[in-house]
Amino acid sequence: MSLQQGSKKKDKRVLSGTCPDPQCQARLFFPAHGSGSIECTECGQRHEQRNLLKVEEVTDPDVVLHNLLRNALLGVTGAPKKGTELVKVMGLSNYHCKLLSPILTRYGMDKQTGKAKLLREMNQGEMFDCSLLGDRAFLIEEEHVSTVGYGKDRSGSLLYLHDTLEEVKKANYNKECLIPVHVDGDGHCLVHAVSRALVGRELFWHALRENLKQHFKGNLDRYKALFHDFIDAAEWEDIINECDPLFTPPEGVPLGLRNIHIFGLANVLHRPIILLDSLSGMRSSGDYSATFLPGLVPEEQCKAKDGQFNKPICIAWSSSGHNHYIPLVGIKNAPLPRLPARLLPKAWGVPQELIRKYITLEQDGSCIIGGDRCLQDKYLMRLVGAMEEVFMEKHSIHPSLVADVHQYVYRRTGVIGVQPEEVTEAAKRSVLENRLHRCLICNALSELLVPPEWLSPGGKLYNLAKTTHGQLRPDKNYSFPLNNVVCSYDPERDVLVPDYKLSTLSTCHWCHGTAVRHIRGDGSVKYLDGDRTNTRSQGGKCGCGFKHYWDGKEYDNLPEAFPITLEWGGRVVRETVYWFQFESDPALNSNVYDVAMKLVTKHFPGEFGSEVLVQKVVHTILHHTAKKNPDEYNPVAIDGAHAQRLTDVAEGAAGVEAQPPTKIILTGQKAKTLHKEELTMSRAERSLQQSIGEHASVAQKKRTDQLKQEQRGQVRPVSPGPPQEGPASAPVTPTKATSSPKSSKEKKIRVTTDDGRQATLTLRAETTFSELQRSIAEEFAVPPAQQCIRHGFPPKELLPPKEGQEEEPLPLQHGDRVSVETLKDPREKSSPVPAAPAADTHAVGREEPASSSRVTSRELQENIDLEMSSLCLLATLMGEDVWSYAKKLPHLFQQGGVFYNIMKKDMGLVDGKHCTLPHLSGKTFVFNAAEERLELCVDAAGHFPVGPDVEELVKEALAQLRSEAAAARSREGSPAHSALRLGSGGVVRKKEPLRGVTAFQGKGHSLGGSLPERKPLARKHSAGVELGTGTPPALPEDAARELVRTAPGFVTLRDGRHLDPGTVEAQRRRLQEMVSSIQASMDRHMREQGRGSAPPKDPAPSMLRHGDSEEERTGGAETAAQGAAPGGLEASSMERASD
Repeated sequence: MSLQQGSKKKDKRVLSGTCPDPQCQARLFFPAHGSGSIECTECGQRHEQRNLLKVEEVTDPDVVLHNLLRNALLGVTGAPKKGTELVKVMGLSNYHCKLLSPILTRYGMDKQTGKAKLLREMNQGEMFDCSLLGDRAFLIEEEHVSTVGYGKDRSGSLLYLHDTLEEVKKANYNKECLIPVHVDGDGHCLVHAVSRALVGRELFWHALRENLKQHFKGNLDRYKALFHDFIDAAEWEDIINECDPLFTPPEGVPLGLRNIHIFGLANVLHRPIILLDSLSGMRSSGDYSATFLPGLVPEEQCKAKDGQFNKPICIAWSSSGHNHYIPLVGIKNAPLPRLPARLLPKAWGVPQELIRKYITLEQDGSCIIGGDRCLQDKYLMRLVGAMEEVFMEKHSIHPSLVADVHQYVYRRTGVIGVQPEEVTEAAKRSVLENRLHRCLICNALSELLVPPEWLSPGGKLYNLAKTTHGQLRPDKNYSFPLNNVVCSYDPERDVLVPDYKLSTLSTCHWCHGTAVRHIRGDGSVKYLDGDRTNTRSQGGKCGCGFKHYWDGKEYDNLPEAFPITLEWGGRVVRETVYWFQFESDPALNSNVYDVAMKLVTKHFPGEFGSEVLVQKVVHTILHHTAKKNPDEYNPVAIDGAHAQRLTDVAEGAAGVEAQPPTKIILTGQKAKTLHKEELTMSRAERSLQQSIGEHASVAQKKRTDQLKQEQRGQVRPVSPGPPQEGPASAPVTPTKATSSPKSSKEKKIRVTTDDGRQATLTLRAETTFSELQRSIAEEFAVPPAQQCIRHGFPPKELLPPKEGQEEEPLPLQHGDRVSVETLKDPREKSSPVPAAPAADTHAVGREEPASSSRVTSRELQENIDLEMSSLCLLATLMGEDVWSYAKKLPHLFQQGGVFYNIMKKDMGLVDGKHCTLPHLSGKTFVFNAAEERLELCVDAAGHFPVGPDVEELVKEALAQLRSEAAAARSREGSPAHSALRLGSGGVVRKKEPLRGVTAFQGKGHSLGGSLPERKPLARKHSAGVELGTGTPPALPEDAARELVRTAPGFVTLRDGRHLDPGTVEAQRRRLQEMVSSIQASMDRHMREQGRGSAPPKDPAPSMLRHGDSEEERTGGAETAAQGAAPGGLEASSMERASD
């Protein structure tokens, strides 16, 4: 049991899904054993697995080997998690919005062209008028409520405002309809909160500050008159300066936006702003909550187009420190939130009576927050796209690239608080100097940067160059491969100067991949020929789903390459032609005449009469491209051409497959169909495919018979249990989604015991391990203490939960198969084990009812076939043959393992019995009843338990045998006393004597004659591999003894009767005479050959011919020993074939 527990592995299946964000739709890969939320590596949002789109199992290993296996098994770190300001929703992050906000202050979008235009050119003033947003409000989508950086605030506000939000919830029929959402705390939190409450994005923070500053300057006298009792005249300069977008407070001075600025923003927007706090804070004497009314704006200007007053927006403090504002917004497709009258604070700075003048109150005194006039996402994205073009014109760099530099460069080095303007300039400089690189695998940015102190005298690179090259010269470049930099020498300053145009980063800083490319200012990558691009391909044959860059163009497929030789004027030029075909755009397919003309012009420009050479090149190219199969595709192999990204963009258009086709049927000779996978199939895969093909007709016939039985109503009886919805013997494929039961809270599993009984159990979603044990005990009468439960393929033991996790639900899905092995009762350990029955060595010890034995055998065979298929596929994925992979899983050869079950089904479990197993060619195994396992049998060395180090154990044993044999041969002088071995090729060679065992010396070894009336019955496994031969069910009374093969070529009697010593001695003498005769004949033949004489006419009596069958080679020995074998024992053909 401990070995089985130690070999328990997690579910290694890999699933893929699509990010539900319509602007992202990145393809995500995650392990099947996880159950938590998934963070999108492209946009940074976290999604529950159930919310992902197009979830399916990934069966193509090339898709995830680099991403999952490399990162998980080798511990390679991936791209960093995105911070709250870099999480993208609909393709926009908070940082991206901050970069574009200054442009939105001065530019607008022309409705006709959709392009950005200065507001003054559209006669709309110098800056954006924020009062145009006075009737707008943001309602968050329910699926984004939990998105970090966009949905619910995670700064502690939920706990601090809990009592306030509960009061709001009670006033809205106990429904959560007003939630605090996230804004960045970068010193602009008030205008960020107002901007998010208006449009959901932090796009207008800059315009709000500029509007507020202009509003204070234009109405300063009115403000001074209104607040002359509260604000000193000297303070107004600071209040106005604090509105500036670039304002930085003096060190140690607690300045920032406060209540007077909220009052000003209410007048700027022409709508009320309500500031809430915790219940205790609202009851205190401080001004921590208030209703800010647009008291300086006429009433008619505070109304929307429908004549109704603009509804108030709501903000709140996030903590008791009162240093961070957050907005409170409603939820889309839910009732608009109502603020009860008891939570409506008093008016600030103006008379209380103005509340009813600027806010429409309901009958109960409550008011509606926000409203339902939302800015459409499509318009917002068009507006952002127009502003991005202006940003590119101004800074020569795309804002998304600036955001990536902030994410991957500044955050990587721990630098925070850097102003966006500084990041923009640094990113622009890095692009101009060719220092920025994009990884094609993880999509992260890496910057090639050399510290300046390394380049001056005493620095790391300076000293290295000085030591290696001596005096540095200005006309030479100095390469430092380990640092990926090439430098030149500046003699005036006596420093090395990096030349980043000649320098290239070799590996990604994040995933350590080698597919790293330079990047342009617009964010595009400088691809190399063969690189996979971000453009989706609709008809590519390579299967990756993306186009490939080649010579400045993007192709659906990689080219085919073939060599060509050009001869002209005594010159011979060898060139490689890259040929494109199968392109969705026919114009991109290679033209044979254009290719030939370019080749000739390249190497023989201006040569007279070169048209003849062009024609020859055309014929050569046509010869190379002419294929017997028109669909044959053998692209050029380029490293990194299919480097899989951590995020693959899934198909967004309807009607297009999410996965590119992975099977292409090629019509071969004799109307045989080949799949694309067969062209690169390993030996194990070919063997598995051949086995499936040979037994396809049998499986189809089984299925047809089964359907006929169901139509006649002859359903196989099963153990009592819930009725089954599908056919009783239909196997459930574990890798595909099964049909859900009637109730989503129930799941049905198929349970099979080791003695062949089966039943379908219906479990609740929250069923625990102990409840499953009780259900199995009630169904099969197997006590929980004797249950060993396995699930999955290959079967893995389902271990009891750890302490404290007894109530955790089972990790079983609807349609899973579960096998139950009955363990021995611990109280029966001291009782003697009953002897195995000797009547039939190939029969299972337990006698099954006649009505269910056939179906049970079929189910067991199907289980074995499926497990072997899974094992072969796993071995192929790991790049190993089946034996190298299986020997690392000892439980496969123990009780319940697939190889254990194969021998149990096809031969029976008898101590000392030998067999060969499918897909393990050249290996012989023996059953060890004491240990309940199969062991590897090595003819001379003995038996070894299967494990990762079994090969080393065999080598050590064989080496010891050889040393002992060499010592024995040195003591023997006569060749007549040497033991001989019959080689498999018909050559007689000497054999080392067995250690401690001499043939025919009382050990029961015999070459007995076969019974004429009994022929061996060959038994074959479903995979077409011969496992052994059966013996008759009962021998005559005078030979009622069991034959057990203890080693290749040895048959042992099970009964306790002893052989007659005289008979054994006579047999030994006969065998010695035969061996001496063969040895003498061989010696004579070798002497004749040495003298150059002709070989004997009929060497058959004296030597064995190469290529003779095993029966022919051993026929003489059997004839010589036929009369001496006691009891006329039969030598099994299986035993001879396996030697």
